[in-house]
Amino acid sequence: MTKKKQEPDLNDAYSPHQHPPVDMSPRMYQHRQKVQERMVAITGATSSSRQHVKPLTPIETKPKLKRKKSLQELHQSISDPALSTRALDEIRVHFANKKNSLGTCISYGLVNTAVVLPVEMSFGAIIFSNSAFIPYLPVLIKLVVISAVVHQISFSALSSLPFAIGQVQDAGLIFLAAMANTIVNHVRARELDDSHILATATIILPLCTAFLGVGLVIIGNFRLAGYVQALPTPVIGGYLAFIGFFCGQSGLALMGGVNVVNYSDWHKFFASKVAILILPGFAGGLGIYLLARKLRHMAVLPVSIMSLLFCFYWILMFKNIPLDEARSSGWLSTAEAPPVWYHTWDFLQFDKVCWSVLPELAITEISMMLVVALSSSLDVAAIELDLGKDLDYNHELKTVGWSNIVSGMTGGYTGSYIFSQSIFSLRSGIHSRWAGLFVAFFEAVTVVSPVSILSYVPNFVFGSLLVMIAVDLMVEWLWDLRSKVTLAEYAVALSTFGTMIVFGVESGILFGILLYVIMVKAGMDVGDLSDDESETQDEEKHLLSSDEVLRKQEQKYNATSYQENNIDFDRNDHLTTNGFGEHVDNQPGILDF
Repeated sequence: MTKKKQEPDLNDAYSPHQHPPVDMSPRMYQHRQKVQERMVAITGATSSSRQHVKPLTPIETKPKLKRKKSLQELHQSISDPALSTRALDEIRVHFANKKNSLGTCISYGLVNTAVVLPVEMSFGAIIFSNSAFIPYLPVLIKLVVISAVVHQISFSALSSLPFAIGQVQDAGLIFLAAMANTIVNHVRARELDDSHILATATIILPLCTAFLGVGLVIIGNFRLAGYVQALPTPVIGGYLAFIGFFCGQSGLALMGGVNVVNYSDWHKFFASKVAILILPGFAGGLGIYLLARKLRHMAVLPVSIMSLLFCFYWILMFKNIPLDEARSSGWLSTAEAPPVWYHTWDFLQFDKVCWSVLPELAITEISMMLVVALSSSLDVAAIELDLGKDLDYNHELKTVGWSNIVSGMTGGYTGSYIFSQSIFSLRSGIHSRWAGLFVAFFEAVTVVSPVSILSYVPNFVFGSLLVMIAVDLMVEWLWDLRSKVTLAEYAVALSTFGTMIVFGVESGILFGILLYVIMVKAGMDVGDLSDDESETQDEEKHLLSSDEVLRKQEQKYNATSYQENNIDFDRNDHLTTNGFGEHVDNQPGILDF
């Protein structure tokens, strides 16, 4: 049984001696204080009785994207060493004396591993989606899983958040895949064999990861996280939607066994044999997405995967189809069995690396650094929102940087916080770093196992995970975005997304930023926080609405004796019913990688 919190003093909710919250104007702050005072008047709370009265909770508004602050405000709120140090100290004190039993850590380590491991393997298939890598996928995917182990150990050791889950993440996948394709084309243009392709890819990609980590550490040391966050929101939305598009394209190509680089190759998906191979995974991905969105439960993903596996092997058994026939038909991977785990790094042969490809990767590397830094900041912001305490963005960015340095030096790839699993662990009461270390342990077990998981898991299972991620990201950032931003912002997001499809990620980001700047100069509404009058007016309307609610409560109190010890406002009146102004949220979904 969880220990009940001591209810705060009503007058402490917004004390006159406190500064207004950073996201509230002084005028709104003064009005909120008046609402608080009116509530005291309604309930008759005194110094002896007010501890029984629930404080006025924050007003709920329509969910929308959090606007970017100006560079000056970002610099003040994130780059102030005193504020960052205080936030870091408060987090450490908060978790200092909170422990979990060994059994709890093992249990949640297993749960998190069951969720993240299949996704990590799917990410490996995206990075090495070029047809040149298909015969060697079992080894290459093992390298990705080893990288996930390294990331998790690094985050568990270095992060200020003991519940943190950090793995290979989707933000850098597109850039790594683009680099891998460039390497293949560069090496083949020089008529070199596959050993040179593998050596160049498995050495240069980790070096780019390590260089990315160095850049993130520099950004954190110089307290530049606030400036990284100045990238326009609609440009971010267009990029995230393109991540979904790319995951979906890679998933369809993996299931169909075809090489698809861009939209011009999509005709390959409509060949009859390829379409049959794709259909189960496409349907499975949509089903997982709909179930996860409806149920919002952590068990959806592992149960769905087990169900797909059961159906596949039940059909093979029912129709008496041997595995070799299923493999030759394209349902299972035809890649060679991987060697013993300590030979996983055999592809890393420095004497076969084509170093001349490095200049072609420079722009992609810089773009990847900026995007991963921004993505990591967004992950930290999501965790901070759920935790309810300020986090030191620069410290967490340095944590991500060091994790990528270690990952790159051990032959791994880019990673960051997995905020959905981190929030799940937080809400589950995980306060021990051992829970994350057990995730790394269970992932390591799959690496040293002599059995190749890839040889027995159908391609459509991995493809269904990628389709699920694709649908989730594209629905959120191409459809749901409409009601959260202005028309001009939505146009920027769509333009960024379309440009990335046609011309690539770097061109899309540059075009999106240019279009955003043009719209700002033209005086169009792109949600700039430098003039937040419209947003203030909206919040004042909600405040006036809450004031009207209080008047009704006062009339009710005057007509009948007040018999309850607290007031619960209905959610339809824009006020929550939780006594501390806290939400008892549902478990986070599994779609937030």
